[in-house]
Amino acid sequence: MPVKLPKYAHWVAERRFLVDPARLPPLNDAEARLIEDLYIEPGRLRLRRITLPGGEQEFKLAKKYAPDNPLIGPMTNLYLDADEYGILSTLPGRRVSKRRHKVGGFTIDMFEGPHAGLVTAECEATNRMAAMAFDVPDWCLREVTTEVAYTGWRLAQDQSVPKG
Repeated sequence: MPVKLPKYAHWVAERRFLVDPARLPPLNDAEARLIEDLYIEPGRLRLRRITLPGGEQEFKLAKKYAPDNPLIGPMTNLYLDADEYGILSTLPGRRVSKRRHKVGGFTIDMFEGPHAGLVTAECEATNRMAAMAFDVPDWCLREVTTEVAYTGWRLAQDQSVPKG
């Protein structure tokens, strides 16, 4: 039986991979986005601050519903202003930060803090078939889509996730 899509949610199909940084094409740090996530406790809400190249910031509150299938699940986003973000950022939770680069159809996340050295790639689509159609670059070591340890929520919870 198909899962009912929660009101205002959309389907997101994503695949995640561990990356060999030595095999990546050259990345321009000036074009990277700094992403700082707060996974609010308890639950599955994610508060995100994105610092764009040039310093402008964006703020979002998202909920990724626990998927039945790790490849695809429903998600909602609410865009916030700086004051709303400031209030919500005081809530208890766990944090994780990363620098995000764009390479073709993939985003490359270079984690900071306790996860420094962990590099993942992600491709995102609106359905399973489109997600599976991506050509996986040779700098992707192995797929970790089904490994909960490499989700943003789990990385925020567990500061000792292996780098590869």
